[in-house]
Amino acid sequence: MQFCENTMDGQQLMPTLLLVEDDIALRKQIRFSLEEDFTILEAGTRSEAIDLLKANSIDVVILDLGLPPTEGTPEEGLLVLTSILNHYASKVIILTGQKTEGVALEAIRSGAFDYLLKPVSTEKILFSLERAIIFKNAEDELEKQGIKKISFDIEVGKGLQPLRDEADKHVILKVLKDTNFNINQAAKILGVKRESLYYFINKFGLKRTHED
Repeated sequence: MQFCENTMDGQQLMPTLLLVEDDIALRKQIRFSLEEDFTILEAGTRSEAIDLLKANSIDVVILDLGLPPTEGTPEEGLLVLTSILNHYASKVIILTGQKTEGVALEAIRSGAFDYLLKPVSTEKILFSLERAIIFKNAEDELEKQGIKKISFDIEVGKGLQPLRDEADKHVILKVLKDTNFNINQAAKILGVKRESLYYFINKFGLKRTHED
């Protein structure tokens, strides 16, 4: 799976991922599985994460909620999330355990993009990252048109999967309509291959209507 971003001169760069996780072994495992597709930065504490956010343009953050010095609570991780939501355009994917799943859902309500339960497979991480890049690229492109943020009306209380599906459907349909259902152009805006875009089109039964 290849992710890419277009620069002003037409060159393509790998997106930048900030991995905020105090478990060094898990951090190395995730880095090993993603380093071919992302430029990866690592942090083990809130202060390290904030310093890297200030110094770099970061597309996606994978954020463990349990950070030192209070690894047993989500407090430090939520402080990082709040800082990102207030000051940066990075998409945030929360890493959490079963005990803090409710906190993760509240983080989604506040503006986090997604959450993953530990232990997590590489496949699930890649799927969440692909969605995050789709949204990030679409928002960047729409911002050029004066649209500051993609918004959609979804209910967290119905569970995470309906939330994910409705959000995916909304942003992909928005880009398809804006490009007059030009698959090549829409795939470029979303930062995915044509095959991936066709997968989502078929999954959600998206069709061009007479009104489009």
